[in-house]
Amino acid sequence: MQGSNQKTQTKSDYDISVIRPQMCNKDVKLRRENFSKSKLKAVKKGLLTLHTLELIAQNIYKFQITKKPTELNRQLIAAMCNEMTHYQDFQVRLFEFGFKPGILRWMYWIVGFVFGFCSRLLGKKAILKTGIWVETKAVQHYAELLSSIDWDEDSRRIIEKDQFDEYGHINRWKKLLESN
Repeated sequence: MQGSNQKTQTKSDYDISVIRPQMCNKDVKLRRENFSKSKLKAVKKGLLTLHTLELIAQNIYKFQITKKPTELNRQLIAAMCNEMTHYQDFQVRLFEFGFKPGILRWMYWIVGFVFGFCSRLLGKKAILKTGIWVETKAVQHYAELLSSIDWDEDSRRIIEKDQFDEYGHINRWKKLLESN
């Protein structure tokens, strides 16, 4: 668990209108040193979970998008792009810590396809409800992993930013659902 001196982040600390934050070459670091085996095991499990969740999320949005020039499609494209960024965040972190993505991740690609495609077939309301449900689950997973793993400061900040992005998706889908 994090020490009591860890700053608690607030929503105002993150700009969720930024879909893809800039990353520079110097931001890539080898992070494995100074971590105990037990801490590395927890970090690996957490990163694999987050990587998998983001694969599902990006595919859900990808397969919900239609050809129609609608505001919903524009928002789905933005959300997909944001989820792709999160996926990259965790893939980079996996490699920085000396790990690799899960070999069975293709199964989660299929899960995302099924949720996305089926909700698209059921219409706009199903798309929005699926988005709210999935993002709510993601926020819960993020919270659990943030509280149960002693992350390094850089990783914690990325995870918190990505979690706040998910809150933004929930709010966006709720507003669109209410206006439907």
